[in-house]
Amino acid sequence: MTAIYCCILALATLVTTAHAWGDPATPANYYQVITDVTHTSEEGFAPEFGYAVYIHYDGNDVLFDTGATPETLEHNLRAAAIDPRSIDTLVVSHNHPDHIGGISYLRRSNPAVKVYAPPAQPVDGDPVQRVSDVYGISPNLFVLRTHTNIPTVGISDELSMLIKTAQGPYVLTACSHTGVAKIVAKAAAVAGREIFHYTGGARLKFRGVRDTEKVTEELNRLRVSQVSPGHCSIDHAVIKTMRQRFNGRVLSSTLGQKIPLHTPEN
Repeated sequence: MTAIYCCILALATLVTTAHAWGDPATPANYYQVITDVTHTSEEGFAPEFGYAVYIHYDGNDVLFDTGATPETLEHNLRAAAIDPRSIDTLVVSHNHPDHIGGISYLRRSNPAVKVYAPPAQPVDGDPVQRVSDVYGISPNLFVLRTHTNIPTVGISDELSMLIKTAQGPYVLTACSHTGVAKIVAKAAAVAGREIFHYTGGARLKFRGVRDTEKVTEELNRLRVSQVSPGHCSIDHAVIKTMRQRFNGRVLSSTLGQKIPLHTPEN
């Protein structure tokens, strides 16, 4: 989406609990886009060209990236009624400013948060634990590292999230600098089955339609059931092409919306 938002909505009241569990619309387990350039489905969220996703799953509270600025991360966590002190894990996909810009706020608010990052990429503050391959946060929640020998914009290593659900595996990516096919194939190998849901960016904004077609072909080849473009893939032309190639199996990525996740029965 290319529209520039010219105003910031009023701050939502910060509740004393970490989540609005009293709200019947809140699923027991979910992921929620906290920072992105998409339109917002909930009042109080401020769009920003950055990326951050909150995951409440398997008894964990995980933040995947922190957006571009500490101010927006603080604002949007308040809007989501998420106490930063409740976040036990931060996963840094890669160290570009639009993904780690809010880390100072999170570390200041929650010095005990565990931080995971790719090898050899500087990240503000200590300690930082490096993920060299696959790290299991819990039985159904994983951090995956992928690598490319052909870096894009200086990035050769990136972390993604794999969530095993009753519907099938979900993959959350940031910019897919290491390649969409590589990330999805690794996630499928770890999960032991084809990926059900893929969301995130693939650096498609401002690029030609053929680049989107290639990504869509890879996702179709890997038999991904549904996709939800986000961050650097938010573009009218990208979404139009994906909808055509996926026969409507494309979901809107919406700032603030909670996406339910159902834990496997095991």
